[in-house]
Amino acid sequence: MSDTLLTIEHLAKSFGENTIHRDINLKLKKHEMLGLLGNSGTGKSVLLRSIIGLERIDSGKIYYQDKRIDNLVEDELFPVRTKISYAFQNGALFDSINIFENIAYPLFEHTKLTFTEITAKVENMLALVGLEGKTTLMPSDLSGGMRKRVGLARSIILNPDVVLYDEPTAGLDPVNTENILNIMQKMKETGTAGIFVTHDIPAAVKVCDRIVIIDKGIIAYEGTPDDLMSSDNEIVNRFFKDHNDEYAKGKA
Repeated sequence: MSDTLLTIEHLAKSFGENTIHRDINLKLKKHEMLGLLGNSGTGKSVLLRSIIGLERIDSGKIYYQDKRIDNLVEDELFPVRTKISYAFQNGALFDSINIFENIAYPLFEHTKLTFTEITAKVENMLALVGLEGKTTLMPSDLSGGMRKRVGLARSIILNPDVVLYDEPTAGLDPVNTENILNIMQKMKETGTAGIFVTHDIPAAVKVCDRIVIIDKGIIAYEGTPDDLMSSDNEIVNRFFKDHNDEYAKGKA
């Protein structure tokens, strides 16, 4: 049996005359955290959205395990989205319901668990993300970091095989960034694979097994975090320079 969870073959995507992806080829293995880097406008989030059918690709193929999923209609995508979960950048919480209801929503929609069982699962999730006892708070009561943690809790409550992390640390202070990375690390340790879209090189190096860089519509670089830090690849050096990162200073 293959250890590959996701396979992307020759994916192309444009918006009008703006070509985002020309020929994306990528695989994600079981239990792997893949870092997806690239400058703004290179289509990192578009790629995540394409994987779960929120964007329709122009050509190419996407497989979850051995099942092709890019050609599924909306109803057929529902079960796929319980196995491949999307952690939205801003948390994407429902503003009119409290934290408990936000996190419990996938369980009410996709399981037959009793209310008592759902409550226990939500409490476990809140403990995991460091928000014990916050069930009655509304999204408007939360800081940006708390919103991201609640959104992350909702995205993992169905125990997916894959989590698509869309810049989960963007805009956060160091403490909240560390909180999010610790949650991602815990998910990885339980066997959940992930794709981590980020501009944060230190975060990617800390939690990822493999890192790729999108440039000019293709996967232009691929390697381990150690490979990335020691690479003389032109694409890597340009990415470090563009982001003026502390890691880049060490490479200079």
